[in-house]
Amino acid sequence: MSTKRRTFNKLLLASVGATLVPSLLAPAVLALGKARVVIIGGGAAGATAARKLAATDSGIDVVLIEPNRNYVTPFFTNRVLADLQPLDDFTFSYEKLAASDRIQVIHSKVIDGDPVKGSVRLEDGSTIAYDRLIVAPGTRLMTDPIKGYTAESTLIFPHAYQGSSADQWIRLHDQVHNMDDGGTIIITAPVRPYKCTPAPYERASLIAGYLQKHKPKSKLLVLDSKMEFPLMDAMLEVWEEKFGDLIEWVSADFGGTISAVNNDTRSILADGETFTPDVGNIIPGQRAGDIANTLDLTNDDGWCPINPRTFESTRQKNVHVLGDAIDGGDMPKSAAAASQQALSASTAIINVLTGSSTPIPPLANACYFLTEAGQGLVVSGRYRTDGEKIVGTEGYSSDPGETLDVRQYTAQEGDKWYRQVTQAMFG
Repeated sequence: MSTKRRTFNKLLLASVGATLVPSLLAPAVLALGKARVVIIGGGAAGATAARKLAATDSGIDVVLIEPNRNYVTPFFTNRVLADLQPLDDFTFSYEKLAASDRIQVIHSKVIDGDPVKGSVRLEDGSTIAYDRLIVAPGTRLMTDPIKGYTAESTLIFPHAYQGSSADQWIRLHDQVHNMDDGGTIIITAPVRPYKCTPAPYERASLIAGYLQKHKPKSKLLVLDSKMEFPLMDAMLEVWEEKFGDLIEWVSADFGGTISAVNNDTRSILADGETFTPDVGNIIPGQRAGDIANTLDLTNDDGWCPINPRTFESTRQKNVHVLGDAIDGGDMPKSAAAASQQALSASTAIINVLTGSSTPIPPLANACYFLTEAGQGLVVSGRYRTDGEKIVGTEGYSSDPGETLDVRQYTAQEGDKWYRQVTQAMFG
């Protein structure tokens, strides 16, 4: 195990729950009395921010607004599709957060808001005022480029990629497991940027492992709108050695870009060729979640520009945006990145609201994923701010040809990271 890799893992795992010390950030106290921070979205960014803000002695009121009463982590849930772990392992309740006397959890949906007045409006018509607003909306699916794609398509070709409830994962799991031996599964991968870039390929590998064991006459195609993907050399090596002809990656230059679907015939059109799979897992492209558009936080590209030091929106004052929705520069869209951003933004907000001077934690990321049960790959990095951008300073990724011991160690580190990041979210 390389020293560089150990350093990256220790930095990321330690920073999730790090105790912070005084900093050089110049604070600007807003007002006397108790300040309120409202958080929209209870995922890796929003829940982590809520607990970080509530863990201080600042006396800040924290209001977390999240429609769902249970959260299914989109990250690591590919394991459910291959029966490696049950869905319950990835399902968390907001009860511990709600039990805190420093966090008010409201299970509702934000309809709109008024950044000038500093308030948001819920679906029941009530409004909540804030001193600072954190928006962690995740992403929305960009289905317009796929001709014929409708709401019904999500039932026929489940994406199992979006949202924080279990429905899509259950639907795709059941389709894979009910398919006859000898059937064909197609997974489509979108163009960048989208959240958790390695996830479609982990999904392909784990489902291929399930097919090899239970439906060995079957075929899995990955139709890719790109010509490369993270850790491609290592993953393609695994696919060739372990699965042979069972799995095939079709890149954009060989016809992998999906252009249309037909719900009636359950078919997929890619580069003029029609495919009619037994199971179709279509993962559309993505942009910032709907509420980010409603609050006028997005730019022409559909992402939210932010001040990289505080994650405050450059479009709306006193509003901070975290996670997959931001224009993050070199920092990828992942749960690890979102969690790190939450710690940084929360610290900046505490400094502003209380006049403290705690240092902003450094930014890091690590995306862990499996090639098979107990065997993992990782891509990770460290980042700094450079003007108005987040830029990478160092990176590490798994190599082709690694030993089984190294891959096993990586899988174990991934499991450790998952436990720590969900502990930071839910307690």
